[in-house]
This record gives sequence, structure tokens and C-alpha cells, in this order.
Amino acid sequence: MQCGRIGWLWFVLPALLESRAMAQDIERIGKKDGLSLTGGLSAFGAGYTTDLNDPRMAPFTWGLSGRLNLSIYDLQIPFSFTFSEKEREFRQPFNQYGLSPRYKWATAHIGHRSMHFSELTMSGQRFFGGGLELMPKKFRFAAMHGRLRKEIFADTTIEAFVEPAFERWCSAVKVGVGSQASHVDLALFRAADRYDGIALRNGRYGGELPEENLVVGFGAAIQLAKPLQLQVDAAGSLHNVGAKPRTREGADNEVSNDYDTFLFNLDQSTRRGSAVKTGLSYNMTGFTLSANYERVDPLFQSLGNYFFLRDVENIRGSVGTGLFKQKLRLTASLGVQRNNLQDVLSTTTRRTIGGAGLTYASGKVVTIMLNWNNFEANVRNAYEAAGTDTLTLRQVSDNLTLNTSLRFRNTAKGSTRGMDIALGYQGFTNEGYPSQPQTTTVTYTGSLGYRSQMKKRAFGWGARLTMSVFESAGLSRTRNGASLNARKGFNKDRTGVNVRAAFYLNRGDRYGGSTSLVANAGLDQRLGESHRLGLGVNYNGRSTNDRYENNQYQLRVQATYSVEFRKREPKPSTP
Repeated sequence: MQCGRIGWLWFVLPALLESRAMAQDIERIGKKDGLSLTGGLSAFGAGYTTDLNDPRMAPFTWGLSGRLNLSIYDLQIPFSFTFSEKEREFRQPFNQYGLSPRYKWATAHIGHRSMHFSELTMSGQRFFGGGLELMPKKFRFAAMHGRLRKEIFADTTIEAFVEPAFERWCSAVKVGVGSQASHVDLALFRAADRYDGIALRNGRYGGELPEENLVVGFGAAIQLAKPLQLQVDAAGSLHNVGAKPRTREGADNEVSNDYDTFLFNLDQSTRRGSAVKTGLSYNMTGFTLSANYERVDPLFQSLGNYFFLRDVENIRGSVGTGLFKQKLRLTASLGVQRNNLQDVLSTTTRRTIGGAGLTYASGKVVTIMLNWNNFEANVRNAYEAAGTDTLTLRQVSDNLTLNTSLRFRNTAKGSTRGMDIALGYQGFTNEGYPSQPQTTTVTYTGSLGYRSQMKKRAFGWGARLTMSVFESAGLSRTRNGASLNARKGFNKDRTGVNVRAAFYLNRGDRYGGSTSLVANAGLDQRLGESHRLGLGVNYNGRSTNDRYENNQYQLRVQATYSVEFRKREPKPSTP
């Protein structure tokens, strides 16, 4: 699957789909509204000032974004874009634009888009290029080709750190049969970095090395019985790191004399890995039971995902049931995790994770949620098995939270009142090596909130009290706060004024303490049925009694404009 051989395909297919759609739609002209535009646009401009030595923002920023959908009978053309002056600060693209025309079971992707092939091959990576999805009845097909990132050279002439990068291109394809609930898919993903050999030898890419990656994946969802479902996601990967040699050497020379192969360049340094994620679930009315297994090898790699947790094995089970007509819900889970799957690390970590939850919902007034989670990790040094030393480490974390809410509604007056209480406890114990004492860290949190909304008067307000205590090594720190917010609408709620203020008091042992004030005020105005204007002021100030810290403030003023495009409702026909 070479990039250049299929790149032309992404420019021809959208044109073919559009011509077919127009041919189909000509017959329907006059039968219904054939053209409509929905979505919205928004723009903002903001000014910023501060006395911080390292300002968090530029003195002036602006941005423009939009999500639109053009409908031509059965042809749907979603379009999105983002433009901002931050493009100057980001070496990778910040300004992005793209569209995804859709006609019945066919969808094309053009520009800055993201597609999902499988969790272990390509999922969520944003690319610049083209893609296609076809799902007629039970057939499932997807393909893409594009650039994952731009090339960046190391720059030693400026003080700011710039992370160099290679230009990375990729292709992916998926073929399957079935529906979203029950299907079988095969997926293939290939990515390779393009680079200048002379620039690489001269250190223009810093310490970075080019990469090449091939991943073959298999995914399935199988309905074993009406309440029983099995899900499988497995993949194998080949991964090269480093410059591509001109010729093969050694035993691999017998395999191929040409290093450039159709899918991948396999040699003695190629890293091979595999990954599998499976789940078995049983669902009946009011009762759920599930078991999950996950294993990812240390050398498994997919450049089609932003992040992968490798060298890990997880086994997890959970159960849930409902009582009293599902008003009371009970859940429990237990899992174990370990690393060092290849026994090559000096230490092995084993973790046990358990949890339980209780939820009660009366229906309209009372909701209570109680959750408990426990995390335990045991680290064993490899030298202990040889009898040379005894090095162990045990860490235990407990989390307990309680959330209660009350809600009262008066339909006649159009008013709603509510109150909520939240309490939390977190404890962490570290049992170190024999020569180290046990350490314990405890955190307590709590909050009490009240809110009121009077729809007929277009007025709402709320208040909240918060508290947190942090204790460790015999020392404690507290943070107490209070906040108040309100909004009032005028002119049939076409004009709105809102304010919010929050005050926090920080105190602690061997600490001078500080106070913080966060205040916001805003004005929003609706023009016509689709346009809105907004003006907001945000202030964040902090004063301290510590002689080693200075007082500081940040002030930001922002103006916004937005417009919404809605589909016109058909006029009622007259008799």
C-alpha cells in the first residue's frame, strides 16, 4: 500500500459520489426542499494583561471556528474549520479545515479529518488527506491516506525549545461484514517517516530517529446468545526505528536483496509485538456481568494512536444489579494488573484494583451515590529471587465519595430549586523498604451547593461552599472557599447579564497562607433568531503572606460573535 499509488483516489471518489447524488436528486426536485444549510460559526477576540513574569497568554488573541452541514436532498456535506493566530505558535497545524460529504451509505473525508479503524490500529489520530467509508447493508469498508504531522527541523538560533519531527505519512484500510453490534473486521495500517538523509546526518532533526510501522488487526463482536456477547480486538505490529539502510546484510540478505518492499522493510532490527483485548458480557434486565482481559507486549507499537500503555496485562471482572424497580443499583468490580511480561526489567509491579458502588434514585427528588475504590501495588525487585537482597514496596490507595442531591420543581410557577452535598476521602499509604518508615497521606474534601432557577422571571442564582484538608508527614494544609453566581435576563431573555465571584482562603503549617479571588462578568445579546454577541471580563488575583512569593493578577477581556443556521420548518399547508 504505497502512498503515491492511491493518493489520486481521494480526489476522484468525492466527485463521483457527488455526480451520482445530483443525478438521483434531479428526479426529486419540487417534491421537497432540496437545499439546506445547518450548523454555526463563532469568532472571538480577546485582550490580556498580567503582572506575572511568565504570562499565560499573548496580549491579543483571536479565533474563528465553524461546523456546517450542507444538505442537497440525500447528499450530506459536513464541513468544519478552525483558524487562529495561534498558528504562529504551533509548529504542527493549529488551523484546520475539512469536510465529510455523505450520501446514503457512502461517506468521504477531505482535509483535516479523523477516522476509526480499530482501537489497536488507528483510532482518533487527526490527519490531513482523504478517506472513504462504505457501509451498504452488511458490508463494511474504510480506507484513508494522509499526513499525520509536518516536518520540523531543530532550531538552535532561538531560546525556546522546539521539538523536531519527521514528516509522517500513513495509509489504512478496513474490510468487514456485519453491523455495529455484531461484526467481523480486518484492518491494516502503515506509517512511515519521510526525511532528508543529509539533514539527518547533520543533526537537523536533533536526536530524533525516523520510524516505520505496520499493524494488522482483527476485530469482532459476536452475539453468542441473546444476553451474551463476546468482543475481540487483536493486532500484531512490526516497527523499525532508525535510518533505512541501502542494502541488506547478513542472514536477511537471503530473504530479499531489495530493502524497499511493498508493505514493510523487514530486517534483523525489526521490533515485533502483539496486543489483544477481549471482553465477555452478560446483560439481562436489571443485571449485568462482564469479564475483560487485556495484554499489550512491550514492543507492540501503533503510530495510528496518540498513546499506548505497553508492557501491561489486565484481568478485570464486574457485576451490577438493580433492586426495588431499579431505583437502587449495586455494582462491584475487581481487577489485577502486572507488567514486565518478558521478564527483562529489574522490577515487577503487581496491582490489585477493587471497587464498589451504590446508587439510589427516587425518580424526581432524591439521588444518592456512594462509591469506594481501592488500589494496591506491590513492587518486587528481581534480585530478591536470587537471595542477594530483599527489596519490596507496597502502596495502598483508598477513595470514598458520597454525593447527595435534592431537586424540587414547581411546574405552575416554572421554578426549580436544588441542593447537593459532596463528601470525599482519599488515603494513600506507602510502605517502603525496611530502612524507610511508612508514610501516609490523607485528603478530605467537602462541598455544599444551592441553586435556584425561575424561568418566568428569567433569573437564576446559586451559591457553593467548599472545603479541603491535606495531611502528610504530620503537616496539614487547608483550602476553604465560597462562590456566588447569578444571571438575569431582560427583553424576553434576549439580553442577559451574568456575574460570578469565588473567594478562596489557603492556610497551612509552616506556610504564610494566601487568598485568591476569581471574578467573572458577562453580557450576552441575541440579535434576531440566529445571531449572538457577547462580552466577558475575567479577573484572577492572588495575594500571599509568604515573603518568598509575590502577589499576582491576570485580567482578560473577550468579545464573541456567533451565528446559528437552522433548517427552515415547512409552512403548514392551507386547506
